[in-house]
Amino acid sequence: MASDYPIFEKMERDPMHERVHRALRTAILTASFKPGQKLTVRAISEAFEVSTMPVRAALTRLVAEKVVVAQPNGTVIIPVLTRAMFEELVGLRILLEGVAAHRAAGLITLAELEEVEREALVISTATKENDAKAYLEGNYRLKFTVFRAARSPALEDLIERVWLQVSPFMSFYMEDVGGQAETDRYHQLVDALRRRDGEAARVAMQSDILGGADFIRKVGKFQENEVG
Repeated sequence: MASDYPIFEKMERDPMHERVHRALRTAILTASFKPGQKLTVRAISEAFEVSTMPVRAALTRLVAEKVVVAQPNGTVIIPVLTRAMFEELVGLRILLEGVAAHRAAGLITLAELEEVEREALVISTATKENDAKAYLEGNYRLKFTVFRAARSPALEDLIERVWLQVSPFMSFYMEDVGGQAETDRYHQLVDALRRRDGEAARVAMQSDILGGADFIRKVGKFQENEVG
């Protein structure tokens, strides 16, 4: 069962429910789970090599945060978005991440810029080698390095909340990782950040989001109707 959750690594001592919760959030943010996928207490417990209690606590917390959904039978799943919900989240990403990129251009440190450059290279290599896992994880690390560079914890928190809802749909990039090179704007973003051009950074970030969204619109599997 542990192989179902390759993103997890054996954890060090700490409040276990916190570590499980944090690791599950990271797995969701890196599109390690697909829309509609079930999260079973047993499988996650085995992956972490922990008892079921901290896993249940972490899943309960994620349900309360509306990151995952508890079914009437007790099963916990990754939500499946309607097209309308997806479009709303894309719109929020364009707004929030555009602001973050613009701010980051004026505040990013040399170390952060070097990290963004490294991740852009990871992403480029992943597209050439059709390595979906490396692509998705590199995408997450690059974007959140930029968001942290914006020096706005409130903005970063809002962006993460949106990502927790939409990132499972990024798993559809696996349909054609190599094809993402046509719409990715990582190198334009790096160049804009290097020049400290806030407007160019905003445009590059937003163009990257739009390109990815267009791909998901074509291949993504959406919920047909609103529930309730």
